[in-house]
Amino acid sequence: MACWFVVAGFALLLIGSEAAARGGVGLARVFNVPALAIGLLILSTATSAPVLFVSLRAAVGDTPDLAFGVIVGGTLFALLFVLGLGALLRPMSAPPKIVLRDGGAALLASLALVFLTQESMIGRPAGAILMAGFVFYLALCFFSDWRRSPDHSLALARALARSESPPPHAFAALFLLLLGVIAMALGAHFAVSGVVPLAHKLHVSEALAGLTILAAGTALPKLATTLISVARGQTTLAVGHMLSAAAYELLGVLGIVALIRPLAVSSETSRLAADVLLGALMIFLPLLAMRWRLTRPRAALLLSLYLGMLLFLAWRQGWLLPHGLG
Repeated sequence: MACWFVVAGFALLLIGSEAAARGGVGLARVFNVPALAIGLLILSTATSAPVLFVSLRAAVGDTPDLAFGVIVGGTLFALLFVLGLGALLRPMSAPPKIVLRDGGAALLASLALVFLTQESMIGRPAGAILMAGFVFYLALCFFSDWRRSPDHSLALARALARSESPPPHAFAALFLLLLGVIAMALGAHFAVSGVVPLAHKLHVSEALAGLTILAAGTALPKLATTLISVARGQTTLAVGHMLSAAAYELLGVLGIVALIRPLAVSSETSRLAADVLLGALMIFLPLLAMRWRLTRPRAALLLSLYLGMLLFLAWRQGWLLPHGLG
C-alpha cells in the first residue's frame, strides 16, 4: 500500500507541476506580464513547486530530516543524474554566464548549508538569510537578463517557448493554476505518507529516504523537461534550467520551509548530505567550465558520481540493516 501511495503522489506532483506552469503562464499573458518575469518567476517556481510542497508537508509532519533530504537530494539528482543522463544522450553547452551566475549561487548556498547543519538546526533567522540571498539572486537575474534577446537570456527563451499558442481565457488559466496547486498538495501528502512507512519497512532513515526516493520523485518535472530539451536540441536550456532550479531550491525553498517550520537537522546522514552536495558542486562546476561544455565522458562521470554517492550514503547509514546511522 505504501508503494502505491508513493507512485500516486509522484504522478500528482508531475501533473500538478505542468498544470500550474500552464495556468501561471496563461494568466500572466492575460495580464501582459513581461516574458522575462514569466521565465524567472512562474516557470522556475512551477518547476521547484513539487520540492516545496513535499518539503513543507514533511516539515509540518515532524519529519525535518525528510524535508531537508528532499531539497538536498533533489539538487543532487538534478545536477548529477538528470544532466548526466541528458548529456550522455546529447552533449550540452554551458554558457559562462549561466555557470558563473546560477552555478555560483548554488555553490554559495551549499556552502551556507554546510555551516547551518553544524548547528543541527535551520531556524527562522537562517531561513530569513536564505530568503534574502534568494531575493538578491532574483534581482541579479533580472538585471543581467534585462533587455537581452532570447538567444542570450534562457529565462526569456523558456517563456517565449511556452507562449507560442494564443493566450487562453483568464478563467481557464486560473482553473489550471488552482488545479495544479491542489494536485501538488495532494501529491505531497500521498508521497510523504507513503515514504515514511516504506523507509521503516526497508530499515532506512527518513533522511536517506528523502535523499533518494522522494528526491527522485520530486525531480520528475526536471527530468521530463531535460529529456524534451535534449530531443529538441535545446541543450543550453537544459543546463540553465537545472542550475537555476538548484539555486531556487537551496535558497528559496529551504528559506520558506525554515521560516514556516524550523528544521532540526539531527541525523548524521543529513549533515553528511550537505557536505556531499558541496563536494559535488565543486566537481560539477569545473567540469562545465572546461570549454563550457558537458561532453559524454563527463556525463558518464556525473552518473558515476551519483551512483557512488548513493552507495556511500547507504554504506554509512547501514542500509537494510536494522541499526544504521541516521
